[in-house]
Amino acid sequence: MKNRSLRSLLYIPGHVEALVPKAARTEADVIILDLEDAVPQSEKENGRQRLRGATTVLRNKGKSVAVRINNDDALLEDDLSAATAAGIDYLILPKVENREFIQKVADFVHAKGCDDVSLIGLIESPVGLLNAPMIAAAQERLIALNLGTEDFCLEMGMEPEWGGLLYPSQQIVTAARAAGKIPLGYAGSIAQYHDIPAFSTTVERSAKLGFEGGFAIHPSQVSPLNTAFTPSKNAVAQAQRIVAAYEKSLAEGLGAVSLDNKMIDLPIVEKARRVLEAGSRFSDRFA
Repeated sequence: MKNRSLRSLLYIPGHVEALVPKAARTEADVIILDLEDAVPQSEKENGRQRLRGATTVLRNKGKSVAVRINNDDALLEDDLSAATAAGIDYLILPKVENREFIQKVADFVHAKGCDDVSLIGLIESPVGLLNAPMIAAAQERLIALNLGTEDFCLEMGMEPEWGGLLYPSQQIVTAARAAGKIPLGYAGSIAQYHDIPAFSTTVERSAKLGFEGGFAIHPSQVSPLNTAFTPSKNAVAQAQRIVAAYEKSLAEGLGAVSLDNKMIDLPIVEKARRVLEAGSRFSDRFA
């Protein structure tokens, strides 16, 4: 299994063939062929049958491909069979509330010999949030955890706004980090594509919480996600200065060092190294 870039994951309905080439032209890191909420019951099988062809088109354009399946025993096996046969990179698991669902999917994927398929879990209920630490640690194949804010807020009886979502978002980041997984999401509504400045503000603030990427339902949301979850040129330059100053200090037999009238110690240096690591994946931005 490979950890690829997950800054921006764009949903498109799996049964709408015309949207595939349009999605392929976006800058989204991952295109999600949805079999769940975006697909009416009468079109589920149509969506499954289109997965292989859509995956081929997207792969030819250099895209990573995911499928969001249904968390429904009546649909699960058919969804998984079609998705694994299509040769995708990720399975998006909705409405995860326990480790059993994660393990069931992982066992199916293993039985199909799809060792390169990774799982991303969506926490979309109060029960799921309370069980997030257990879910995050449930399976090695699970590489990331996301807070599905629309469904979560519906069950909580609250609005998908920063104030109410700040604490749940921090819980997701904590659970993911504790298990060595990637935290995905933002403390706001995915439906906010009609107001891109407001959406951009939400994802930029959310990046500071520790999230590494997020989901989109409209191409206009992709650029704000990529910008928010990619280190800026200035951030990379400052990280380089921090690491260089610290390594110079160590070479001189010292520990912490002052830079720009601020004390630079190991946690700050490790954070700078993470910025450099993230920046190296998108080095074309700094050429």
